[in-house]
Amino acid sequence: MNFKKYFYTVLLLQMIFVAACYTEDELTPTGEVTSYSVPQGDHDYDDVIVSYYEKYGSCLLYKFTEKDTYWTPSAWKNGVLGEGGKDGYVVSFVDENYVGNQLGIIEDLWFAHYSDEFLSKFLPVTIFLCSEIDSVYMKWDFSTVPVSQIGTGKKVDAWYNYNNICVARGDISSTQMTAADSLKFRDKINRVFVESMLGRGLSTPTKEFEEVVNYSTSGLTSKTRPELWKLGIPRQVNYAINVEGDWKSFILMMIGYSEEFLTREPQYTSDYDDTEKNFDGILNPAKDVNGLLKKRYDMVRNYFIENYNMDLQSVGNGLYE
Repeated sequence: MNFKKYFYTVLLLQMIFVAACYTEDELTPTGEVTSYSVPQGDHDYDDVIVSYYEKYGSCLLYKFTEKDTYWTPSAWKNGVLGEGGKDGYVVSFVDENYVGNQLGIIEDLWFAHYSDEFLSKFLPVTIFLCSEIDSVYMKWDFSTVPVSQIGTGKKVDAWYNYNNICVARGDISSTQMTAADSLKFRDKINRVFVESMLGRGLSTPTKEFEEVVNYSTSGLTSKTRPELWKLGIPRQVNYAINVEGDWKSFILMMIGYSEEFLTREPQYTSDYDDTEKNFDGILNPAKDVNGLLKKRYDMVRNYFIENYNMDLQSVGNGLYE
């Protein structure tokens, strides 16, 4: 058995938090040692879970506590719904009768589209299998005096927090997914996977990629999108423009859109739209007038092919097959 140990070490009140998949101690937010073991039961699907651990070093867990998923070194990230709520997320525990179906969805719509090398490198140590996940955000309620805020939930198929990914559909919905549901699930899990690998610092821009753009140029944030494209900057992931944001943008292009969409004659262009709508034809000379966007796109694409046997553009292409 190829046992792979994966450690996260955090200094918190002079105590060490360690996560690994080889013992059965319980996690607490005060810093005691935490570990997991698989299998967690004797279902037929437990063999599948063990095989994933042996292959990728990642534990897919259907038995866990709230603190296991919500805890981070700085705070718990559980959202609170209703008046006086709090941003975050809320998970509902899995129905074990449907874990087998859920694992099939994870395999078909997530794992199957990435190379083994890529999954071994970038999967988190824990993947929590849930029935439902609510993304909780604060919304103003103007019906009250004074005006108040309420925590509002939105169902999502996946969520990334610190060093784990939560996946939904561990309930009867796993047997009722339409083609549209599958496409939505696949797009969401791809994006959450990217957030996870970048959030954990496992993929950083290469020097070659960074050197294409002079990020010390004054007034970058006030430039129009076409002006940024001329410099090789795809868009602003956040307000600030930096190399990390650009690296992320190119990855999102590849896993979220087909090569045909990225290279076609643009059907949408906006000088100030920072959403992904402006990815339409972004590698076409009509937008990429200096060829620098395509140059940097190729750098990112080739980096993952050469290092992890993974063409990320195949993920985006597959969404539209």
